[in-house]
Amino acid sequence: MTATPQVSVVIPLGSRHADLTQLCEGLQRVLTPLIGHHEIIFIDDATGPETRQALAAARARYPEIRIIRLQRPMGESMALAVGTQSAHGQIIATIDPYLSVSLDELPKLLTPVLNGTDLVWGWRSPRQEKGLGLLASQLFNAAAAWLTKIPVHDLNCRMRVMRREVLVDLPVYGDLHRFLPIFAARRGYTWCEVQVPQQKGTQEVGAYDLRSYVGRLLDLFTLAFLTRFVKRPLHFFGLIGLVSFAIGAVLGSRLMYDKLVLDRAIGHRPLLLLAVLLIVVGIQVASIGLLGELMIFTHARDLKEYVVQEDLT
Repeated sequence: MTATPQVSVVIPLGSRHADLTQLCEGLQRVLTPLIGHHEIIFIDDATGPETRQALAAARARYPEIRIIRLQRPMGESMALAVGTQSAHGQIIATIDPYLSVSLDELPKLLTPVLNGTDLVWGWRSPRQEKGLGLLASQLFNAAAAWLTKIPVHDLNCRMRVMRREVLVDLPVYGDLHRFLPIFAARRGYTWCEVQVPQQKGTQEVGAYDLRSYVGRLLDLFTLAFLTRFVKRPLHFFGLIGLVSFAIGAVLGSRLMYDKLVLDRAIGHRPLLLLAVLLIVVGIQVASIGLLGELMIFTHARDLKEYVVQEDLT
């Protein structure tokens, strides 16, 4: 019988990738001396015929690799979830298929996990990007670190190693896979970053267009809400509602003064509509926060934000 692998390497596969046969060869070279038996799982995210041919060629030389093909493109988070469900190893390693970081660096991340760390994240340094791309990446990471008070430097690095339960326990959907070290740290898992140099010519294609910038900005809003207000929605929606109500009340008070004291007509003034709108919106937004609080209260027993490290009873 084939021994159960200790490490499962999950590789979400898009249209851009290095030579897959050489990639498998490199993984065999760096992992076999360190851990012996392991498995390689390619998640084919509904790629085209060229990538499928490359996968077929890789499997012809390495029949032990596993290929899971999705029906339609689902994104990296879903690919990681599918790969984790199918993996046999208790340690999950991920790499990007175009090798922005050399495979020779993988043991640097794997060793701490073998010694007890729950999650190890790659920190590409030095970076190969220049100009606006590098600045945008630095601002994104700095904003995430400021919002969460967790010192992260390279949330977009795809070389990472973690215990299986980390991926099973934490939310992985949309683009939240890049925030795994933040969620892990808040949950109580041990984690660290390891500096690894980025290889030349491996910048992400299309990573610095306007759509990407907008998406990452929205991701930061999502991160702020999930890390600060998911257990207290009234603090978030209540603040917005209070500000809206207060501005509307101030405008309304000014109009009342004009009407009652100065005897001026206010029915035709757009400011009256704005004041009423702000007051109504403020009440509605605050009500959403109250409903959220009721839902949290109802399901509080099912919510978990901790990890039991050891039970000595």
